[in-house]
Amino acid sequence: MNPPITGSIIFFYYDDLKRAADFYQNTLGFQLVNDVDFAKVYHAGAGTHVGLVDGHRGSMKPTKDKPVMLSLFVDDVDKWHKHLLSKGLKLDPPVEPTYNKMRVLIFKDTEGYTLELLQWLTPYGK
Repeated sequence: MNPPITGSIIFFYYDDLKRAADFYQNTLGFQLVNDVDFAKVYHAGAGTHVGLVDGHRGSMKPTKDKPVMLSLFVDDVDKWHKHLLSKGLKLDPPVEPTYNKMRVLIFKDTEGYTLELLQWLTPYGK
């Protein structure tokens, strides 16, 4: 048996760290838990964290192509949809399930990273 994993963090690299930090903290409502000037870590919930790094100072550089998607589980995708609309995001309605057992809301952050909110319609897809 493997030792337990208690959480995760994904790091994204930005040209404009201040703008990205504002989006994750004030638009998404994530809690800032670590700030080391050129990198910020936000708690998104249930052991999940998102790290934002100044691409001019971090170990990686931002690129135009963003081949990464952050997917987060939520209890009510419609509440998130309304919340994000109230913050000024232009969004399509959540996607209704066709082949899976979840509803999905997909949108972009300030520099084009894709975020996906997933609402399971049965407990974890069972």
